[in-house]
Amino acid sequence: MTTDIKISLLVFLFLFVSLFFVFNGSAFPAWLNYKFQETTHLFQSELFRTPKFLTKIPVVEENRLVPSMDNFLFPSFSPTEIENIVLPSIPEEANEVNIIELPKFNIKAPIITVKTPDLDLIYKELKKGVVLYPGSTNPSQGYSIIIGHSSQYPWEKGNYKSVFSLLNELDTGDQIYIFWEQQPLVFEFVDKKIFIPWPKGSETTETIFPPSNEETILVLQSCWPVGVASKRVAVKMVLVK
Repeated sequence: MTTDIKISLLVFLFLFVSLFFVFNGSAFPAWLNYKFQETTHLFQSELFRTPKFLTKIPVVEENRLVPSMDNFLFPSFSPTEIENIVLPSIPEEANEVNIIELPKFNIKAPIITVKTPDLDLIYKELKKGVVLYPGSTNPSQGYSIIIGHSSQYPWEKGNYKSVFSLLNELDTGDQIYIFWEQQPLVFEFVDKKIFIPWPKGSETTETIFPPSNEETILVLQSCWPVGVASKRVAVKMVLVK
């Protein structure tokens, strides 16, 4: 391969990557900011954690397990400990519109409801926040699906073009808040999946996370990966309080 061809390929690659980031607006800066904060937090935790040689090693005494000090300093959360879940304070904007809050990312957005599954209407409403998909129940009842943008062109209007760009970062123990008709609801992470939606694929939200008579389910969904609309990422949350 000649030098000219190599230079041309490098220039093309640079332009392609640059335009890819530019065309997808604030999604990537939001992701990079989150990753920076996460790395900083992990570094601080490692820097100030109790050294291992100061913790007690679990031993068996008279058929009884003595836990390490870490179990007292960093107790694990169990979804069954409902009495330990503290309801969040209702934000001021929840007096006028229903709100979703993702405290892990410091993200808050209005929940817009639409009556019909009209894609043009849904796309229009996504400029105002996230959308409770038509046919979904009230988030405090049964089975609900909320969709939001993961990325959008910078020239498109709206303040929520990357509201769900960090959806795939939700994991075990994470909670989100829904303020519905001024009532706080706490949902906890259960599972997440990436799939190719129908008609190109065989899956739908309801097939990967079927409704249940035993749980109140909320599914958060967006395009995946960020900047591409070929797949979907769906996160299953269950109502815990």
